[in-house]
Amino acid sequence: MKHLFTFLLLLLLFWGCEDKEQRPFVVTTNLWIGYSPLYFAEKKGWLRESNIKLIRTISLAESLETFKNKNADALCGTQYEIEQMIKYTKTAGSLIPLDRSYGGDYILSNRSIEQLQQESKIDVYLEVESVNSLMLEYFMTKHGLDKSQINLINSAQITNSKLSMKKDATLIITYDPYNLKLQKKGYLELGSTKDKEILVIDAIYAPDYTEKKFPQELQDLNTIIERSLNALDENPKAYFDTINSYYYYENYEEFTMALKSIRWIYSDNKALQNKRNASLFSMKPKLINPYSDEH
Repeated sequence: MKHLFTFLLLLLLFWGCEDKEQRPFVVTTNLWIGYSPLYFAEKKGWLRESNIKLIRTISLAESLETFKNKNADALCGTQYEIEQMIKYTKTAGSLIPLDRSYGGDYILSNRSIEQLQQESKIDVYLEVESVNSLMLEYFMTKHGLDKSQINLINSAQITNSKLSMKKDATLIITYDPYNLKLQKKGYLELGSTKDKEILVIDAIYAPDYTEKKFPQELQDLNTIIERSLNALDENPKAYFDTINSYYYYENYEEFTMALKSIRWIYSDNKALQNKRNASLFSMKPKLINPYSDEH
């Protein structure tokens, strides 16, 4: 009887360990066209096959909090958010580069630049703890706006996209696909990442401890992204039909316009190995001299 009890106890311990090892590798991500390869893979069942799970958030800030609260193992974000995560985790970690924003991040307003320069108060809707802050800094520097004019309103993009046309002077820092509804309401584009002065890059960041715990899943994710992008290249319409239950573009033309607002920088299935050290991937967000050859 004693031996039977010991055997059952060992069996339960074994099952407990096995369940722990089978916990999914969790990636937190939000709605941005550059992250669509992940959504495509989720719909196709490729993530599930590789023990990978997505947590979808409503903002970059929420993605950061989800990661900090240890509810995710990897983070989709721009170099702004990833720099914060490197400081938080104190590890260089691994990176899978995805895209460069080439007009996909927008500065919208109900005023012209000249009118904004004359305003004493400008309501600015943005995700404060995100690359949106860098976009605002760029815009203020370029057009001579003072901090005393700015009234920051921290708000998720899904909320911002529902804003009506305001009477007061308003700026909205947003990104695809949330800009579409706002522009249809009459908000004007005053700037975007198509401007040469600013560089915004998206990647998936995993700290060292994630790489040690989920080495195979991280490698699989790298390969899955390549597989998704190959599917996009081979049949963009089928790709659109697969991912649009997440994005709700009104038509295929809106989706193709969104694709033009980014430049894929993912190259091949060696991308992860080539970018393992964060120092190789210019983590620090910055404004770029438009007359330099850096870009």
